[in-house]
Amino acid sequence: MPRAMKGAGKGAATKRKERRHAKFNPGPGPQSVKPVGGAEAAGFDDGNVEAKKRKKLGKLSKKRKAKGASNDDADDAPAAAAKKKSKKSAVDAAHKAVSKRHDSKPAWTNQTRREQKDWANEQKALQKPNFTLIQEITALWERLRVKKISKDDKRKLVAAIFKASKGKCAILANNHKASRVIQALLKYGTEEERASVYAECAPHLGALAKSLYGHFIVQKLVDATPKEKLPELLANVKGRVRVLAKHPVGSQVLEALYWPAPAPCKRDMECEFYGSEFAMFGASGLSGDADKPATSLREAMLSKPVAQRQGMLREMNKTLLPILEKGLVSPSLIHKVLSEYLLAGGPGTRYEAAHSVAGPAMLRMIHTRDGAHAVNMMMSHAGARQRKMVLKALKGNVARVVRDDHGSMAISCLLDCVDDTAQLGKVIINELKAEGLVELAENPAARRVLLHLLRPRARRYVHPHALATLPDQDEVARSVKDAKEALTAQGHAVGGDDDEDDEAGDDDDGDAVEDADVEGADVDEDDEMDDEMMDDEFDDDEFDEGDAAGDEKVNGMTKFKSKTAEAAAAVDDSDDEGAGKEGGASDSVDFGIARKPSDVRRREIFGHQGKLGAALVDACERNASSMLRSVAGCDVLVETCSGGAGGALTRAVGAERLRKLHVAVAEAVRASVEGEEDKSTDNDDDGEGEGEGEGKAREPLHTGFVSSRALRRMVLDIPGPQPGADDDDDSTGAGAGGDA
Repeated sequence: MPRAMKGAGKGAATKRKERRHAKFNPGPGPQSVKPVGGAEAAGFDDGNVEAKKRKKLGKLSKKRKAKGASNDDADDAPAAAAKKKSKKSAVDAAHKAVSKRHDSKPAWTNQTRREQKDWANEQKALQKPNFTLIQEITALWERLRVKKISKDDKRKLVAAIFKASKGKCAILANNHKASRVIQALLKYGTEEERASVYAECAPHLGALAKSLYGHFIVQKLVDATPKEKLPELLANVKGRVRVLAKHPVGSQVLEALYWPAPAPCKRDMECEFYGSEFAMFGASGLSGDADKPATSLREAMLSKPVAQRQGMLREMNKTLLPILEKGLVSPSLIHKVLSEYLLAGGPGTRYEAAHSVAGPAMLRMIHTRDGAHAVNMMMSHAGARQRKMVLKALKGNVARVVRDDHGSMAISCLLDCVDDTAQLGKVIINELKAEGLVELAENPAARRVLLHLLRPRARRYVHPHALATLPDQDEVARSVKDAKEALTAQGHAVGGDDDEDDEAGDDDDGDAVEDADVEGADVDEDDEMDDEMMDDEFDDDEFDEGDAAGDEKVNGMTKFKSKTAEAAAAVDDSDDEGAGKEGGASDSVDFGIARKPSDVRRREIFGHQGKLGAALVDACERNASSMLRSVAGCDVLVETCSGGAGGALTRAVGAERLRKLHVAVAEAVRASVEGEEDKSTDNDDDGEGEGEGEGKAREPLHTGFVSSRALRRMVLDIPGPQPGADDDDDSTGAGAGGDA
């Protein structure tokens, strides 16, 4: 507690203030402060003040008395100091006379800074073989980098640098100074000089790719190599792809090597992750059949006996997990290999991978198709805490990500698997509304998110090739259920089955589900999975081709136990029996799937949690005319008017609110037919409206190519007013086409 507060209320602070003033302003006068107790108590007079200033000397020590000192010596302080100084100088003189050799100062104290630097350079030249060469070419480079230099002088300097560094370019590229000099040589040198430098560096490509300064030379080397000569260049990193993928600097070079490579070279680089056999012999493996190389991990596993398939997955697990833990997931090669690995593995594989990579690292993968597919599979098995980390990393970037072709599918997957709809509303829905729903509806990529909420997994709006990257949550739940049944049949305890969460889907109104903390059910999952956890829950029916019919199988799985099964088998039998009755134990496996039904989640997003339904209806009502003319926006308007799949939007905003939207659409059509359309409120980007001044009149909505088809769909798909229907009914009321 502060000192001034200890005596609060008793005037202690005031008393201390008065004492300080009395101490530093003693004596009578206008500047003095009356001390506590009055002036009489202080006894201020000049005599007392002078007496206090005098300090009474203490007693002399025995040592000083033996030397003949007295208290009167205090007045002779200057004389004593001079005496002490003369005594010290006499001692120094005696010391110099006795040991003059050892008392001399070091030689470097008498040197100038220039001499000291030259001496340091001599020592470095003795320790570093190329130090003198680096100093020489650096001096030439300093003259070369000057802006005002003639072509002849530049040519002479480049030739001098090339002559001095020839034969040592690969070694010099690892130095922070010499690397810049070699890059300047590649920039200003002739074709012959550049070819000579590349020829020296190509055999050392693997070592330079991991160098902090040498990897710049590798990137320039890849850029300058013609496409037909890339296979020869990539042969220098054969067998080292996995090592480069684990290195922070090498992973950056790996993308530069993989992206421009031909398809066969890409396939060889991918197959190195399957194991040492494929790293040595390429995509064909030990079979040596170059005519039928493996095009995917599943094909590579088909070519192996059943006993070796699990070993391939374990080999990939050992390689990929350190890469995920380090966050080195930017190369598209990692995206491709990781998606194949997760597809071949089971729920446990995806769960372990999801908990090995941080949330921000996942966002660096969603710009490619394979990366978005891998992220979606991991998010489906990530669990509540990991999904929350991804949402936290996504905050502020939703508007940018949702406009990406593959990023929009990752956002759609989050809307499918995150049970905490309140968090979804704060992070994703609020940013979508702030960006403008009409603008997003007219964007070809961003509209997928809105259409996925209105009508999930509709092939009418999303291409099947893109839809294949979005896991079906029903299929995910079935695969997890099958995996748990297989593990339970072998006597291993598994968890994650909460019957209480299933009751949430029985309420049609969706209100009873709001009080249940569904997301909290995932908090009990095991966050610390075994480092060697691996499962083989992949469908063995797909691998029956080429296998012996007599292979033994246990419960649809191979006879070789996975790491998960082996770890669970090590648990004491008594613990397993108790765990099996309770449906979970300390060593139980929870695969982190979503618990909330899809229709309930959509109703909450449109309803009070996300409040997306009201904002979407308002935006469509204000911009009905422009959205009908938009190729991308008309689909969002049609699905909004229909109330969404299962009436999710109708339940959120009410049938009466949708009727008002239908009336607004009908009014927009009527105004366009009669020429009363307000062009100032439309965001018409298609050029169908009037130009500057007196241009061509805007085509009516009922005859436009896009708008007429949208209106026809509304007439056919949206039911009209039902007799005796209540406002709370799922029917959407009067159809827009009927009013038109």
